[in-house]
Order: sequence, then structure tokens, then C-alpha cells
Amino acid sequence: MNKQYALFRTWMGQLGERLDAWLYAFSISAVPIAIGLISLLALMAWQSQYPATEPRQLDIQVLSESPDVSSPAKAWDNLQKRPAHTDHHTQLSQAPFWFTFSLPSESALAAKVIEFPSRHLVEIACWNATTFTPLGSANRQTTQGSVMLAKAGFALEMLADLKHSPVVCRTSAIGPARLSALKWEPTDFKTSVQDFHRKSGLLDGGILILTAFVLITALINKNWLYILFAGWLVVNLRMGALSAGWDTQWLGHSVPYPWLIQGRLITVALFYLLTLTLFTSLFKEDLLKVGHQHLLRMAQWTCFPLLALSFVLPFDSFLPLMWPIAGLGILLLAFQLVQILKKTRSRVAIWYSAAISITLLSSFSEVISAALGIKGFIGSVNSVTAALSSSLLAALAIAEQMRQEHEQRLQLQSEIEHTFHAMPIGLFTLDLQGRFLSANPALRAMLSQDVLSEGENRWQRYFSESDWIQLYNMVHDASPEDLEIKGLPMPDVIGSTRFLVKAILSRDKIEGSLQDVTEKSRASENLQFLATHDSLTKILNRRGIEAVLSRAIENLTDSGTLALAYIDLDRFKLINDLYGHNAGDEVLRQVCKRVTDMLSRDIRFGREIGR
Repeated sequence: MNKQYALFRTWMGQLGERLDAWLYAFSISAVPIAIGLISLLALMAWQSQYPATEPRQLDIQVLSESPDVSSPAKAWDNLQKRPAHTDHHTQLSQAPFWFTFSLPSESALAAKVIEFPSRHLVEIACWNATTFTPLGSANRQTTQGSVMLAKAGFALEMLADLKHSPVVCRTSAIGPARLSALKWEPTDFKTSVQDFHRKSGLLDGGILILTAFVLITALINKNWLYILFAGWLVVNLRMGALSAGWDTQWLGHSVPYPWLIQGRLITVALFYLLTLTLFTSLFKEDLLKVGHQHLLRMAQWTCFPLLALSFVLPFDSFLPLMWPIAGLGILLLAFQLVQILKKTRSRVAIWYSAAISITLLSSFSEVISAALGIKGFIGSVNSVTAALSSSLLAALAIAEQMRQEHEQRLQLQSEIEHTFHAMPIGLFTLDLQGRFLSANPALRAMLSQDVLSEGENRWQRYFSESDWIQLYNMVHDASPEDLEIKGLPMPDVIGSTRFLVKAILSRDKIEGSLQDVTEKSRASENLQFLATHDSLTKILNRRGIEAVLSRAIENLTDSGTLALAYIDLDRFKLINDLYGHNAGDEVLRQVCKRVTDMLSRDIRFGREIGR
């Protein structure tokens, strides 16, 4: 019965191990794949939670303000002569300008919302172009009438009673503004506003969670590169928000308008600085291999001046200065990345170059477009997707570097472990109470195979208490000297074993080596003994007698006494001649032993070989 129960338990244990393996395999493969497929299906096939019909872009006529055009009526008269366009680029001009638009005839009888989506507009006021009745006005801090802040720009509620009346507006902007007028159905506009803020929350939440994870990882691992990456993620978040027009808020709170404009310039300068710093930190070793470091150094020298200028220069002065500097930096980064990829085939470089490409294309598309006076050439790229994708790709670059560093540590650890086990010298680790925490095979062979076992792992089990005190003081005083100690008597070991100890204090642990120097120590003692003692009788020789006599004279006090006696063996040569030298040697040994046995320990006895 007991045998059957044991077999049953064994079978259940094996089945449990298989269940663990199946659950683990399912969790790390099937579940992530299913989540990915469902997410892809949702993006491509499922209906959006915020369905809205796309707005219609209205034609606008634009006129710069001048002393002759300073009122809605005069502006309306002049605007009717201007050509109609779908949008208008300010070319960094901060001068006010007028524009007009009309609703299509088929939609003029119903209430509509006209959106002016440019995030660079700072104020707007609108009038009925027939009666010149004010419809409303707004700036980044206050609103009045039917004009309101909406998403990245402004919006005008067109009531049904306006009918076919055109609208004339006055506005001004700071930065590379592109003015357009989009006609929305009210319900669709409300849905688009909700979607706008949902995506803003997605951008903030997604990247900030990633940033928090990276920051915690940095603090735990004490790796400042990850802190740099966390800062880059936050600035990249603000760059994505700037591109999408969400930078007017931070963590659900509105950014004060005086901070907003200059903050955009500072964000761009910080992004440039942190991108270069992250790049040089990630590829420090690879950059040494590819050379051309002087080019990257030139870009680095522009970082702090550009950051300082972002605090003091106005928008229209800073952007023309930023474009060539940022463009040069982008070209240098691209050049160095290509060189690194060609020479090292680094996967870190692949991920990082992908992240930089997406970020730069999405973040700088509008300013490049403004500089060239053309429409955004990557307008189809979603700012949320670009910001999240670049952050995740950069995270993959960091993760790849972490993986490489981890593999290097594992390889180094394996080599150290191999050396630890193969080293013929005993290696050990002690805690501050003198307990062995680790011991290699050589040390276990010297002391005991059970040196790490409970009850057998104390230093005092193998050496004296005084030896432990000497070792403890040596490591705490950081003494460079080695310590030679004697092992306690061990079973089946004749005589005492002597060891040479080298040790240091490391992180509240004593790490050191133990080398068996018994034979060496005995040989050294034998040499020292033979230097001062007679090899036949084991008593002092002439050199030993002289050394003892010299010390005695040096230590002699006025009240002390000192005597030197001389004994001569008469006719000793006759013994050698009659019975041989072996008999003579035996006589000398017996004479010396008998004399030595009769003398006290304070009296030294020696033999001087006759000349």
C-alpha cells in the first residue's frame, strides 16, 4: 500500500510539473499573440468609439492688416477682391490679418461649427459681414460670444439665423501658423473634441507610465543612462503634444499662456539637447570605433547656446535660427548612425535610428513645412502614434542594450565562476561574525568539505580566536600585509598546517584567499635553524653562540651578571681514530644531550667546531 501511495505521489508531482510548463508556455505565447491580434482587428475593422463625419474645408480669402484696413467693413470691401484659398501660411509673421468665408448654400440654414485648428493662433474676433455685428472674440485666456477655444485652436458657432451671411474675422498668430476653416456638424464636432482629448490622455498616460517604469528601473539599478532616457521620454511627449496641439495642457491642467509660447521654444531646444546626449551615451563605445567625433562635438557645442536663446528670443527670431542648427544635428546623427550600422551591425543602433526617424519626421514636419512654405508632407502620420512609436522604439534600443550588458555580465560571471572553482588557491567569503558564506573547492580541500555547513562554517572551527582578531583588524585597517596563521590540529593530520591569508573588506563582507604554505614555512624555519644551529647535535653553532652572546650583552644591566663557560673534550680525536667518525658523532650527540638536559632554559649551550 505504501509503495502504491509513493508511486501515486510521484505521478501527481510529474503531472503538476507538466501543468506548470503548459501554463507558463500558454501565458508567454498564446495570450500575448491573442492580445496583439485582437488589438490589430480592433484598429482595422471595429467601429470607432468616437465616430464623426470628416469636416468640410471652406475656402478663405485673406488680407494683411494695414492703416487703410483697420475695421471689419473696410476689411470686407478689400477681401472680396482677394483670391480664395483653402489655407493660408503666415510665414512666421506676427502681424494681424483679416479673412472671410461663407457657408455653402446647402448647409447655411442649419447650425454649424467652424473650426480654426491652428495651434499658433493667439486671438481671433469675428463679425457678420452683412451687418458687421460682432459674433464673438477669444484669445488664449478669455472667450466672448460665439467664439470659443477648441482643441488646438478656436471655433465659431454658426447659428441658423446667419443664413447665407458671410463672416469676416481678424486674427494674429505666433509661429509657423497655417490658417484654415473647417465646417463641422455640431454633434460631429463635439465627438471630435472628445476624441482629441482622449488621444491627448492616451499620449500623456502611455508615455508617463513608460517614463515612471524607466525611472524606477534607473533608481533600482543606479544607472544614470535610464534617468536620461526618462527625461527624453517626457520631452518627446511634449514634442508630440506640440505637434498635435495638445501642449496647451499638462496633466489635465491648462498651461498659462505666457508660459506656453516660450515653453514651446524651450521644449524644442531641450529635445535637441537630450537627443544628442542620449545618442552619445548609448553609442559611446561605437562612436570611438567609427571616428568622426569632431563632427558630433560641433553639434554638442550648439546645445547650450540654443537652449539659452530659447529663453530670451521671440518665436519669429528663434525658429529661423533653430532650423539650420537642428537640421545640421539631424544630418550628423543620421551620418553617425549609418557609420555605426555599417561597422558594428548594432541592433541598438537599428532600434534607435527607427525611433529617431519617426520622432524627427513627426515633430519637425510642421516647422520644416513652414520654413519651405508648403503643406506638411507627412500629414497622414498620426502624432499620437508617432510619439508612442518613437518612445517604444527608443525603449527597445535601451532594452537591447540592457540585454547585451546582461549577457556580458553573465559571460563574465561564468568566467569568474569557472576561475573560482578552478583556482588552486582557496577563495572564501566571510561575514563580519566569521561565518563562511562561500568557499571554492580548493579551500574545502584545505579545511573541510563541510566548511559551509551549519555548525562547521565558523572561522574559529579551523583557526584560533587570536587569528580571527588579527584578520578582523587587518581588513578594517586596510592593511596591505599578508597574515600567516596556523590551523588548529585536524584529525589524520600530523603537525599543524600553516596558511597565508590575504583579505579585504568589501560591502560588509570579508573576501580573501587562503594558501597552504606549510612546506614553505617549514623549509624557511629549517633554513633559519640551520643558520644558527649545528646540524649534528642540534645545538647552537658558532654563529648562534655569537648572536645569543650579543643579545645577552645588549640586555645586560648594571645589577645583572653574565657568564660564559667553555668545555673541551680531551682526546676526542682518539675515539674517531679507533672507532670511526660515526662513533665519534654519536659521542658528541650524547654529550650535548646530557649537558643540555642538566641546564635550565635560561642557559644556552652551543658547539664550536675546532679548526
